[in-house]
Amino acid sequence: MKITFEQTGEREVQVCVRGRPEDPEVTRILAALQALDGASSKLLLGKPGQSREYLLDPERVDYLAAQDGKVAVYAGGETYESRQRLYELKDALHGKGFVQISKGVVVNVNAVQAVEAEFSGNYVAQMRDGRTRLVISRSYMKAFRTYIMEGK
Repeated sequence: MKITFEQTGEREVQVCVRGRPEDPEVTRILAALQALDGASSKLLLGKPGQSREYLLDPERVDYLAAQDGKVAVYAGGETYESRQRLYELKDALHGKGFVQISKGVVVNVNAVQAVEAEFSGNYVAQMRDGRTRLVISRSYMKAFRTYIMEGK
């Protein structure tokens, strides 16, 4: 890895990462930059099958789901892909209203409309779109409840 610093007279800090998009080191660097407080409050996401990337406000995101080795990000009826791993996104978004509800799903608690108990002991989160229902597994329910009640 090569790191250089270039002094400018501009007030805004610019960071340019050059490399191959599939390189895990590039993904880690982008994740670390996103996690920095104030570095970027938006998520850098792509659309499946496209090379274009989008900046998306976390408030618009309903939930994230790990599927087939990729992380799908669901926001307002649209589906995006993230190069970051689910645990990286979970950690970066934890203070912004996101909590893990099952092994492969992290939900925006502000997008949850209602929670229902099932006979199996699991719970189901009804999302704000009225159609999507996500299972909150028993092992994650305590963390979900704590996050809702205490905001942590």
